[in-house]
Amino acid sequence: MKARSIIVAISMAVGLMAGSVHAADKLKVALGTDGFVHLPLFVAYDGGLFQEEGLDVELVKFKGGGAAMSGLVGGSVEICSCSVQNAINATEKGAPVKLIGAMIDQYASNIVVTEEAAERIGLTPDMPMEKRLAALKGLRIAAAGAGGSADFLVRHLAGAAKLSPESDMSLLYMNDSGAMLASFDRNRIDGFALSSPTSDIAVLDHKGKLLIDMSAGQYEPLAGYPSIAISAQDKWLVDNRDKAVKFLRAITKADELIHNDPEKAKAAVRKRFEATSGPVFEAAWKSNASTYPKTPALTAQTVGRVIQFLGELQGAKIEGGPQKYFDNSYVEQAVAELKK
Repeated sequence: MKARSIIVAISMAVGLMAGSVHAADKLKVALGTDGFVHLPLFVAYDGGLFQEEGLDVELVKFKGGGAAMSGLVGGSVEICSCSVQNAINATEKGAPVKLIGAMIDQYASNIVVTEEAAERIGLTPDMPMEKRLAALKGLRIAAAGAGGSADFLVRHLAGAAKLSPESDMSLLYMNDSGAMLASFDRNRIDGFALSSPTSDIAVLDHKGKLLIDMSAGQYEPLAGYPSIAISAQDKWLVDNRDKAVKFLRAITKADELIHNDPEKAKAAVRKRFEATSGPVFEAAWKSNASTYPKTPALTAQTVGRVIQFLGELQGAKIEGGPQKYFDNSYVEQAVAELKK
């Protein structure tokens, strides 16, 4: 009995040691939509890149970017993949949040309208941008959620046309892409602002027309604008630098895979978009392939563009310069470690 007890004790000790060696760091990541604007995150998750870094990541979808940021500020998640503006606004409101990396280097929430709406506004392939913006007047446009990337975009575009999103048009919030497409089909909405693959599905499968192709940089004032970024609370970053760097190492690997081995990257996420047909998936990939950064690094110039964009949109000056809102040291460490 004594020998057996010793064996059991040893076995338990070995099991505990093995468990401690292989235990992954848990990490909850918020996102407001499930579109291609988060593709590097999905490639890292579905392709096992987070596991390679010893991270046990849970993706938590919220009803739009504003809600996702609220989850970050409230502490229910540790990292947010959401609108760049969300992080800056959070800090402005007294909840110190830092931008630590870019998810996509383009405002890729496309503006798609129904065939009926396109005919009504006289949409043609060569219609100038000024008329495309003016055509928003009177339209019912849906976005994923209040305070999200698409919401900010529609409000900005309305402002550029000197329209009020509240009185000159109808801005509706629908977090479910399936419900959005159903409403699109039934002409309950005239269009929506959303990224691939939903925007591609609307065009290829539902006779929709692109009013503004944001992913292609058709709207020049926001070409190259980092719409979705990675952010975390200051205190969490200080206390968990290693986790943040591991996370960014995985995202950097995902960016490299998207650019250098796109077929492998496609295979990693194909099941996630299994309800999307092959032609739509390929179209979505093609239209977004150039929008992802080579590494997640942000720059003072791009963050400065966000500060200007947000200040103009909200009609209030954003205090402080770019350095107040982002910290590139985590990405720099991640990239340097990968080069070793």
